[in-house]
This record gives sequence, structure tokens and C-alpha cells, in this order.
Amino acid sequence: MVTVLFWGYNFVSVKLVYQQLTPSALALVRYLAMWALLHLVCAVLKRPVRVDRADRLKVWVAGLVSMGIYMIFFLEGMRRTTAAEGAILLSTTPLLTYIFSLIMKIEESKPLAMLGTVVAFGGVSAVILGGVKASGNGSLLGNVLVFTGAVVWALSTMQMRPLLAKYEALPLFTASMPGPLIVLLPYGLKDSLAVPWGQLSAQTWVNLSQITIGSGTIAFVCFYLGVKQVGPAMATRYQFFVPIIAAFVAWVVLRQSLNIVQWVGIAVVISGVFLTSYARFAAPKEKVAA
Repeated sequence: MVTVLFWGYNFVSVKLVYQQLTPSALALVRYLAMWALLHLVCAVLKRPVRVDRADRLKVWVAGLVSMGIYMIFFLEGMRRTTAAEGAILLSTTPLLTYIFSLIMKIEESKPLAMLGTVVAFGGVSAVILGGVKASGNGSLLGNVLVFTGAVVWALSTMQMRPLLAKYEALPLFTASMPGPLIVLLPYGLKDSLAVPWGQLSAQTWVNLSQITIGSGTIAFVCFYLGVKQVGPAMATRYQFFVPIIAAFVAWVVLRQSLNIVQWVGIAVVISGVFLTSYARFAAPKEKVAA
């Protein structure tokens, strides 16, 4: 549940940090801080950050996609959309992972899971169209960028799947961190150097810390500890609350609200994602990765 709270608030934190930092500056600073923190966590937990030389390039490419390309789409999209809409669109990642699993013939098609996928994407359409028609809500471009980020994240999950069968999740993720540098350095270096770091407000520092330490490190560690304790199916289902928390906090802190069409959309998305996840993990004897 700690992970859900951090990730739910993260969408609001990003919007607050944007008052003084550009998406590119945030991307690079967050990445460098997370890289150092993850190595520290691995050292404290005594998890050696090592992968076989034959797998090193695969691991770095997975990191490039998951923490580099994905992050650019996500942060650029969040600049143009609302916290709640971003959270709703990103919650479709499990559905996209399921679709890619079908395409790659890793999983078998299940009627109930397919129904949930169709239902959820109907809800996504309602969220996007409802936002476009309402003044003050997210732009179509912003929503498309965040959704593209969800697609990229799902692809990175597929890249990590065979590696996770061989390595522990936290050290593997830490070992993948050199990969994003190739895109995040040129993307964020200029804006990072231009930031007047000594003039940032306390609010910006608090939310920047939340993005890097809370959502980026603590939540990730808690999530994989949860996967280890209760299994991937149960751990994933807790994430259904992330869009609801993001919508509530955005309403309280940013005074951003969803219209009735979007509230219906969020209910439909969550229902569809839950239905698909339930169908995928309903048979305990079937070995299916999250």
C-alpha cells in the first residue's frame, strides 16, 4: 500500500515540480539520483549488482527503454495533461503487457481477459475525449504522449521478463541504469545546468525528493518486496488504486477535477484492468509472469 500512495501522489509531485523545472531537467536529475540511491539500497540489502557479460547489453537496452525513452514520453506528456488523466492512462500498462504477451505467444488468449481489455480501452477513450472537450483539462497531445509512454513501459516489461527469470529484480533494475544515459544526458543536460538550484522553493525540493526517493526508490523496493511476499497478481491489483489516489490528490492540491465523462471512464478502466488481471491469474497452477 505504501507503493500505491507514493505512485498516486507522484503525478501531483511532477506537476508541482514543473513550476520551476522543465521535464528534461527533472528527467536527468531524477535519473542520476535514482542511480545512486539504488546502488545504496542494494549495498544495504546486500544484493550484488552483477549480470553476466553476455547479458549486459540486453540489460542496458532494457534500461534505455524503461528509464530513458519511457521517461521522456511520460514527462513530456505530463507537462500537457492533468495528474488524474496521466494516472488513468498509465494504469493501462498491464493490459498492454498482456497484449504483447499474446502477440509473442507467451500467454494464451482468455475470453474474460480479452473482454476486460476491450472494456478498459473503452474507458481510456472516454478519459481522453472527455478531457479534450473540457477546458482546463489535458490536451490530446499530452494524453497521447502518456499513453505512448505506457506502451513503451509495457514493451520494457517484455524485455525484462526473460532477465527476471535469471536475476533478482532489484539488482537487475539497478544494473540496467547505465542504459538510459545515452538519451537522458543529451535530453536534459542543458536545462539541468540552467536551473537556479539555490533559488528553488522548499515545495519544489520536497516534491523532487518524493519523485526520486519516494516514488522512484522506496516505492519500487516495496513493490518488489510485495511481489515476493504475496505474489505478482495480488501486488499488481493494489495498483488499481493509483488513479483514484492521483485524482483525489490532484483535486485537493491542484484544484484539478475530472468531469462526469472522465469519472465514468476511470471506473471503466479500473474495471477492465481488474477483469483482465483476474482472468490472467485466476488459475494458480498456470505459470504466468506479471
